[in-house]
Amino acid sequence: MKHLFVLGAVCLVLAGCTNLGGDAMIESDLVYADRPSGELSGHLFRPQGDGPHPAVVVIHGGGWRGGEPWHMGHVSRRLANDGFVVFTPTYRFTPEHVHPAQLNDVRDAYRWLAAQSFVDRANIAVWGYSAGAHLALMLGLAPESAGGLGDGERPIALIGGGSPTDFNLFSADEALIVQLIGRERGDDPEAWEAASPISWVTGDDPPVYLYHGSLDRVVDIDHARALNSALQEAGVPSILDTVMGGHISVAVLDRNAEGRALAWLRQHLSDATGTFDMLPADAEAP
Repeated sequence: MKHLFVLGAVCLVLAGCTNLGGDAMIESDLVYADRPSGELSGHLFRPQGDGPHPAVVVIHGGGWRGGEPWHMGHVSRRLANDGFVVFTPTYRFTPEHVHPAQLNDVRDAYRWLAAQSFVDRANIAVWGYSAGAHLALMLGLAPESAGGLGDGERPIALIGGGSPTDFNLFSADEALIVQLIGRERGDDPEAWEAASPISWVTGDDPPVYLYHGSLDRVVDIDHARALNSALQEAGVPSILDTVMGGHISVAVLDRNAEGRALAWLRQHLSDATGTFDMLPADAEAP
């Protein structure tokens, strides 16, 4: 699990070298919330035109204790160049801030984005990788009482890569989870369960796209398999895209999986409004 933190440093180097072209505009360090510990900000990627545009909140990983929005810059630029508004927020880190602080932060970021006049509020999705995928899934699956979003504001779709979905699949003393929850599983098993996205699956959840490396030794692919099965059993549209690679290599190198996720997301937005068929299809969902 220590590699969840290393992932952030690797992605930072590569994200700074990524240039996907296009006409998207980027506004950096926009404040979306103020906490006693300081302001929380993020980067806004905007396509050309007044909108309203479909939008995606993109959440970076880093083991809940590090990382920053530019680590998901490749995904954010790609989305913006395909006509989506993207907001990539910072959030508070462990061990100083324990769950649900991080979830509360990204929930406020989602609400900030939804309030922008150039955003189509009916077409907002959430995308995350690793720890960011955990937060993305919790946002869309957990009820507001557990840190998620209210029924009237839930995302239209969720995308998670390398997703930790069930904390009971980790060892009872896994350091990063202990830092996140503030206690070992044996001391508070209910807290570990409540912080797991799989605990909140219901039949009215938004559709979910999971992509996961078959060789992932940081977050075992059993996490994605378990959630995908639970969603399908509940009647929720769900896809598990199993790709070759490990936790870091999929995040840093696998643009094809992201392309399939983007095509799937575009399909769900089009299903909702019928207004985004003009977006170019550069990949097909599996």
